[in-house]
Amino acid sequence: MKVAVLADIHANLEALEAVLIAAENERVDRVVCLGDVIGYGPDPLGCIYRLREVEAQIVLGNHDQAVIEPSLIQSFNLLARPTLYHCCEVLGTDELDFLRGAAFRRAEYDAVYAHANPLKPEEWEPMCMYDKIAWCMDRLDWSLSFVGHTHEANIYCRMRGKPVPLTSATVAIGPHQYLINTGSVGQPRDGDWRASYALWDIESQWVALQRVEYPVKITQRKIAELDYPSYLADRLSLGE
Repeated sequence: MKVAVLADIHANLEALEAVLIAAENERVDRVVCLGDVIGYGPDPLGCIYRLREVEAQIVLGNHDQAVIEPSLIQSFNLLARPTLYHCCEVLGTDELDFLRGAAFRRAEYDAVYAHANPLKPEEWEPMCMYDKIAWCMDRLDWSLSFVGHTHEANIYCRMRGKPVPLTSATVAIGPHQYLINTGSVGQPRDGDWRASYALWDIESQWVALQRVEYPVKITQRKIAELDYPSYLADRLSLGE
């Protein structure tokens, strides 16, 4: 069985379509989304519709939670707020119910899926600082942990009690413990503008971080037409 693990789509339909096509070409059996389907980008409805069409399993992201509980929007940065208020205007009951149906965490096949720290996913703690990663991996009950939230793709392997960042984008799953940040589909921030996702082959026991090009200028034009902050469009071609 192959699973495509996506995170941080952020209403970027062009990036999502490119990833879904790539995943189909890899003959994946299932799609899992690690949250933040909406926010920042121009197509929240389209992204929700596509995830529903492919019967994706989703966990909740902090941007998703904000449109379910709009009082939270004021806690977001000035770039995110107008896009979240727009989501509140365009999402209907069916779309909100789709997001409400997402758990903070899912587990299967000795793996856990969460948007942020899988031990306390409702606190949205990003897995970016080494001490936080080490603390988390020391307490995890699963061999594999898939996370998003930071928009930076990377893999940590815990060997001899210490997590080590791997330089390879593909890893054969051995007897160790792994924390896999799938990166962002719709708004990468690791210097590579291409959409990022993870491909997990459960039987063959390997995970690969994949990059996919998409027509970024179309997404940028849509953002400009909605009169969102211009940096939300500019950053997409910069990977920041």
